[in-house]
Amino acid sequence: MQSTVSASVNSFRPDLQGLRAVAIALVVLAHTNVPGFSGGFVGVDVFFVLSGYLITGLLVQERMSTGSIFYGKFLARRLRRLLPALLVMLVVVLTTASFSLSAYETRMQSGSFLFSATWTSNFFFAFVDRDYFSALQSEDLFLHTWSLGIEEQFYVVWPWLLIFVFFLVSKKYCLKRARNVVLGALGVVFVASLLLCLYWAKNQQLLSFYMMPARAWQFALGAAVYVRSYEIGRSRFAGTAIGIGGLLLIVGSAVFLGPDINYPGFFALFPSLGAAMVIAAGTGASQNLVNSALSSKYFVWLGDRSYSLYLWHWPVLILGNSFGIKASVSGILLLIIISTLLAMLSYRQVELPFWKGRYSQAKSSRTFLVSLLMVVAAIGVSDGLYRNVYGDRSAVLIAQNYYPRQDVSRAIYGRGLGCDTWYFSTELVPCAIGERDGEHLAILLGDSIGAQWSTLVSGVFSAPDWQVLVLTKSSCAIVDESYYYEKAGGDYVVCTEWRNKALEYIAALEPDVVIIGSSATYDFTDSQWVDGSSRVLSKLSKAAFQVVVVAGTPELTFDGPSCLEEPYRFSYRLLGGSRECEEVESESTSEDVVAYLRRSVADFSNANVLDLGDLVCPEGKCAARTKEGTVVFRDQQHLTMTFVNEQIDEARARLQAMGIDSRFEAVSTDAMESE
Repeated sequence: MQSTVSASVNSFRPDLQGLRAVAIALVVLAHTNVPGFSGGFVGVDVFFVLSGYLITGLLVQERMSTGSIFYGKFLARRLRRLLPALLVMLVVVLTTASFSLSAYETRMQSGSFLFSATWTSNFFFAFVDRDYFSALQSEDLFLHTWSLGIEEQFYVVWPWLLIFVFFLVSKKYCLKRARNVVLGALGVVFVASLLLCLYWAKNQQLLSFYMMPARAWQFALGAAVYVRSYEIGRSRFAGTAIGIGGLLLIVGSAVFLGPDINYPGFFALFPSLGAAMVIAAGTGASQNLVNSALSSKYFVWLGDRSYSLYLWHWPVLILGNSFGIKASVSGILLLIIISTLLAMLSYRQVELPFWKGRYSQAKSSRTFLVSLLMVVAAIGVSDGLYRNVYGDRSAVLIAQNYYPRQDVSRAIYGRGLGCDTWYFSTELVPCAIGERDGEHLAILLGDSIGAQWSTLVSGVFSAPDWQVLVLTKSSCAIVDESYYYEKAGGDYVVCTEWRNKALEYIAALEPDVVIIGSSATYDFTDSQWVDGSSRVLSKLSKAAFQVVVVAGTPELTFDGPSCLEEPYRFSYRLLGGSRECEEVESESTSEDVVAYLRRSVADFSNANVLDLGDLVCPEGKCAARTKEGTVVFRDQQHLTMTFVNEQIDEARARLQAMGIDSRFEAVSTDAMESE
């Protein structure tokens, strides 16, 4: 194998650095939400295939030249290459966050620090229990390190696979048959891993995305390209054709794939095969157009710094978003520039000394010891920062008696009630508010945005005459349409089944009033909003005397309570407001959805739309706190119970104006039937 392969792959390949540049560019474009590149996350798949090719090449060459694979030395080289830059980023970002963000933001957005420092953050993101009402958890400052965890776990396992295969073939087979045995082993890994990936993608999507065994097929694909590189892309024409086809698969995947698909699954084959084709295209004896272009100094420059740019771009974007910088094109460009400058600094001052500089030849034993001490030191620094954040700042919050995040209806979200089973179960758990023996029955059906009005409903339709039941499931639109939900790993089938159960339950009870509510942020078309709502209303209008559709309310572009805790961070971000933590509504989504809902209720004589958006954002200005001092939002989108209760009188007046009076006695379901 050595005589036929080493000449073409043993030397430095600048085109592979160029491929790294393409991969990191796609990732950054996706993370900055540049239109047309929502699938840029496929850049990570390119990195995995590249790693399979390069790492297999290093190990095979070592085996051929020395007769052995030195596992300890291999891991030591990986540690020197990757760990210092990672730890520097982690400590700098956490320090910045702890002094610039609120205590809550820091806690929610850095929960993966310990795991990131030990290359296990992919396990954290796959298995950690998420709090639905903490949107900040999805903006973890170190979310991007999941792929580094997969890479490191690959480095730990992969040499042993090759050691085992070489043990089998070292004495039994000639060179050609030995190569075929290696390819066979890689084929087994490829097929087994891909099947596992497809199975998990359908049944446990987080595992398929975050777990190394479900990604091993991508590493095996790159490894197979190395083993077969002696006979792929030998002519200039063939190399160009293969390379162009590969780039089209990669870029096409970034353009045509999006976050609303079940990924990785089957779709991950396209960018992975594209990466393998580009790599294979450059293994011929002569240069071709593709690897010549990728070998240009600009691509190579970016590719050299791709690791550092990958490390820094995500936390810079998240921190920038916390300060409102990411909200504009100029802001995005500024954050990209900052990320690039930090990547350049990290590359020169941290990466190079340990990769090719004076620390690159350190003994393996010393490397392991220093690495352990560095990780322990980083964890120690994080512990000190956390104590400062949660100690000093929490004391301030306690002194102010300031707990807006817990300002919710205990009858719905109290511990142990199980009213909301989120995406975990289709079980329908009705929760009662007020008298259970009231003469009249009102039912509130909604997602968490709809359920936030539960105390208002019980205030309007109050005891002792009324009983109120609440049926709620987070992120479940009360719209008869199927849709993708990332947490569920595909179509939100649990929501569909639960919603159907709820509608049947309501039909059996025949309540006096049904109130339904959903967020306005679901990605439905106008026809889906109108038709999907109409299908729900057609069932409810037959079951209930009156149906009220509460429109989704506007949201903030920042976390409300955090702004109130650290108001100076948002003072420049008023966007036309006159107070701190206030902004003009940036989008008309809520108003558009109100219009869709009005079109839906027009066909039903006993259905009306109740729009309370102007109470949340009076005069089109959304604030974290009212002028009278009431905290409006308990996060970025959900309202506090205190604010909701203050709207009871106004909501009652608006309902009465629609002909819906909570005191009605004469007009009942029986009267309606007699008509």
